[in-house]
Amino acid sequence: MSRYRPTIVIVALALIAAACGSGGEVQSSAPGTSSPGVPPAPARVFELFDGSETSLADFRGRPVVLNFWASWCPSCVAEMSAAFRPVQERVGSEITFIGMNIQDVRSLADDLLAETGVRWTNAIDPDGDLYAELGGLGMPFTVFIDASGGIVEEHNGPLSEAQLVERISELFGVTA
Repeated sequence: MSRYRPTIVIVALALIAAACGSGGEVQSSAPGTSSPGVPPAPARVFELFDGSETSLADFRGRPVVLNFWASWCPSCVAEMSAAFRPVQERVGSEITFIGMNIQDVRSLADDLLAETGVRWTNAIDPDGDLYAELGGLGMPFTVFIDASGGIVEEHNGPLSEAQLVERISELFGVTA
């Protein structure tokens, strides 16, 4: 039995968030490396779980898969283990994966990372400001950023392993 026993309020929020993202809405820009019309990723500085600070600009030179998650989001928890972890294990040397924890209790987020065995870079968006700036509508929310720092696609809702592999292949030309 999992240690996560959310209150009724948290469960209600998770159901609302899952419903908002259940359509798997995709907003896509031009694929590949940055080109005219591809919006740049925000320059906002954010805190990593280890306490250091960074920004998306620090990861230029490699494609980035930025995934917003929370311990209170059942779809996020499932997506982490079923899709992101296996794909990251296969292509993590070519693509940077960043988990962005949003509006969560830090101890629950730490426990979830330990429980799932997630090893990629994780950061904190405590107020959901970066999430809102990027246009998040539901949870989980994934943003695909090319090596030049341009946002090439946003996906609201959970991704399966096959969908994640397809998006990475189509957007970045990397076979997972």
